[in-house]
Amino acid sequence: MEELYCAEVPACSEGPIALQDPVLLHDSRVLTNLLQLQPFTMPAQNYFKHIQSDIQPYMRKVVTRWMLDVCEEQACEDQVFAVAINFLDRFLCACVVQRTQLQLLGAVCLLLASKLRQCRPLSIELLAYYTDYSVGVQEIKSWELLLVSKLGWDLSPVTAGDFVDHLLNRVPVLAREPIVRRHATTFVALAATEPEFVQVEPSAVAVASIVAAVRGLNVAEWAAILSSLADAVNLDAHALQPIVEQIEMVVEKETAILPESMHQQPTSPMEFFDGNETPTDLTDIHF
Repeated sequence: MEELYCAEVPACSEGPIALQDPVLLHDSRVLTNLLQLQPFTMPAQNYFKHIQSDIQPYMRKVVTRWMLDVCEEQACEDQVFAVAINFLDRFLCACVVQRTQLQLLGAVCLLLASKLRQCRPLSIELLAYYTDYSVGVQEIKSWELLLVSKLGWDLSPVTAGDFVDHLLNRVPVLAREPIVRRHATTFVALAATEPEFVQVEPSAVAVASIVAAVRGLNVAEWAAILSSLADAVNLDAHALQPIVEQIEMVVEKETAILPESMHQQPTSPMEFFDGNETPTDLTDIHF
């Protein structure tokens, strides 16, 4: 995992970024509200089985990696990618999409998320460029209205990233270590690209990502930290252990392909006409 850790560099956004509010971080009601709200903005079902006939899990992985590449290259705030993935999964639960429309949907999700979660939104022209102009400007504009209507204009989802700072604040030794937050945020983003985490509760992904980060840094008290964080989100520590291991496996896999992926570009269009096409690699993750 050390190679992935070393590749992490904080992104520099051109726009203003709000500082953490210690009043909110120390108010337990915020975490309680997040836990109560998270079921309402999660994907309602396994859309691969019940809704989509032309979309396969590997296709979702390709488009979400492309979305992550765009966010990384444009130094987007962390929540832009997380919210965009939530929009994508919820839309796929509500509307049948063809494989040739999947990158268009990803671009529209990035557009809307960037408008909502950062001061400097991604432009439609820029997103069209990142698709190598396989998606047109007018298509993105028309699908933006389709997206918000299918989401019922519910555009403030609870994501795993919303929990990270509140959970770290519950363990003072972790709150004082910025590297733990950086690693946990990276793992949350990696988990969002994996189809098996689509229906996992955001709070569970957040806890598992923090614990995976702690274990990767060889902190001996990781089991006690897991138990403490599990109690904070009303989950069973034993049930969270497999999720921690899943995230560690994802990190190991991405670490293995990291040298090769450093030479990949996120600008090529995605064609899914051939079912034997393999997913493209992920470039370095910088948060």
